[in-house]
Amino acid sequence: MRGMPFAVLAFGSLLALSPVVSPMALAQQSQGQGWGGALDTLNRAVNPNANPADQDRDRDRDRQVRDDRRYEGSSTDDRRGRSEYSRYSDRDLQDRYERIVDEQREMQRERRGLEDEMNRRGIRR
Repeated sequence: MRGMPFAVLAFGSLLALSPVVSPMALAQQSQGQGWGGALDTLNRAVNPNANPADQDRDRDRDRQVRDDRRYEGSSTDDRRGRSEYSRYSDRDLQDRYERIVDEQREMQRERRGLEDEMNRRGIRR
């Protein structure tokens, strides 16, 4: 139920903006982009001050997921002592390693922040 006010706000914003943005403009803008483009358009209309850095981070995460999926099922040579990463190029292997290290650091910072707040509030872990 906590998300309901946001849904109502988003729908109300869409209705309020609909006379401003013509349906033809929206159709042309999202043409060829499918649901993703339509959702991006709606998000920009509802939240025009969205942080571009967040969008870049999301785009990088999506690209990483696509890259990771490219190597799924590549561990067919495990019987010969090769790992699932044996098909990675040297550059891809190094990039993957650096991304994981960065993610771990970010998670550790976030965990410390959560732990500090939980301690401040007297919440047990």
